[in-house]
Amino acid sequence: MSRPAQAPPRRRNTKLSRAWAAVKRGMTRALGPFPITPLGLLVGLGCGYALVEYGFGRIDLVLLVIGAVGLGVAAFGLLATTAGALILWLHHRKRGQAKDASEGSLDVECGYPVPTGFWLPRLRALPFVSISWRWITPEAQVRIAPKRGRLREEVIASRRGQVAVVVRELEVGDIFGLTQICLRLTERRKVRFVPSVGQLKRVDVIRGMAGGEDISHPEGPQEGELYDLRAYTPGDPIRFVLWKVFARTRQLVVRAPERALSPIRQTCAYVVAGSGDEPAAGAARLAVELGALGSEWVLGADGSNDDATRKDQAVDVLARSADVADPVGGKGLGAFLQRRGKGSIGRAVVFVPGRPGPWLDNVAEQCKHVGSRGGRIEFVVGTDGIIPPPKRKWLARLAIREHAPEIPPGSTAPVTTQQVAEVVRVLSNAGRVIVVDRAAGRMFAGGHLHALDKQRAA
Repeated sequence: MSRPAQAPPRRRNTKLSRAWAAVKRGMTRALGPFPITPLGLLVGLGCGYALVEYGFGRIDLVLLVIGAVGLGVAAFGLLATTAGALILWLHHRKRGQAKDASEGSLDVECGYPVPTGFWLPRLRALPFVSISWRWITPEAQVRIAPKRGRLREEVIASRRGQVAVVVRELEVGDIFGLTQICLRLTERRKVRFVPSVGQLKRVDVIRGMAGGEDISHPEGPQEGELYDLRAYTPGDPIRFVLWKVFARTRQLVVRAPERALSPIRQTCAYVVAGSGDEPAAGAARLAVELGALGSEWVLGADGSNDDATRKDQAVDVLARSADVADPVGGKGLGAFLQRRGKGSIGRAVVFVPGRPGPWLDNVAEQCKHVGSRGGRIEFVVGTDGIIPPPKRKWLARLAIREHAPEIPPGSTAPVTTQQVAEVVRVLSNAGRVIVVDRAAGRMFAGGHLHALDKQRAA
């Protein structure tokens, strides 16, 4: 009975493990359809030598049985692997010629397993056969779910993007690792990876990103005073909890800012591409889908000359921005504002990464002439967690080896408080800045940003 290959255990992200994985991938591609693995070749030669030299030559019954059984297992595995690879290749070819009409374009949200509709038979008639595959183009993590005699595919994307062709590498072998055949399966299908919104689907975060026409009290923050009440959610500051209400009702209630600004009617939004820009793209997607940009908006991004005015167009613009190189990030902001501002900018919202890079100087250069055109600009800095910088001494770093934390698919590495403070300091000279944490679903503005700047200065 065939069975799907089990997912390998998670390993620590070290240079040695990455190098060994690259070597194994290179050997697999070099061998390709050659059915015998290095282990199988070693076992076959050893069993053959033991059978001929000691089994037949010296009538050693123990080595005679061992050699015969080893060669028999290798030969059976070779036949089963070859037959299984041929059956799966014919199945994929037949499926490609008579493709189901329901399998059209595919939208995958990063960080979540999504079934693709691709499947292969389990080959129950061939015992000891292991079947697995992975995506080569585009890069995505593959999960194989056996169900009703089929091996169904689920993918987890790590970064947004879009492709027109999916290339898979199919591996068919025996469970002992003696034989293996690798095949390339190409499928023409439009796949679009959209950025994940994470934990940003909270009312207070959406209200914090919204702008408006009304003017708030001059002594209060633009997002409103803490007059409204709502239920406590994980990540809320504990100092906003109303303990007297908790003592009476045993329910946690926190103070929330009132809605001081009504949504503005027309907004120009732009997404800057750079290292760690997935949280910013997720925040932009959420703002478009939930109407935080107002009733009339236009969205642009690096790597795209076509601006989006509908939700489906906005997702395409965000997906194309993933192919922009780091040195080019932010250079298209000035042309976008000039193209869409029409001489006067009402409101411009720029979604930027939380990690400094070449994009930061480009954005600062492009935003110099925004104020002279009678408009205001706002920056939304996207992060996947904010951590304090390490304060250990160099001797401790030499004595204790630290391993990088594992990053879930669809997420980016958390940024340090110094990195966020540097981004906030530079962008504050051009307009208002807020920081959103996609992992925790929180928004930071006002006093929180001043505290980060003081910590960076210290």
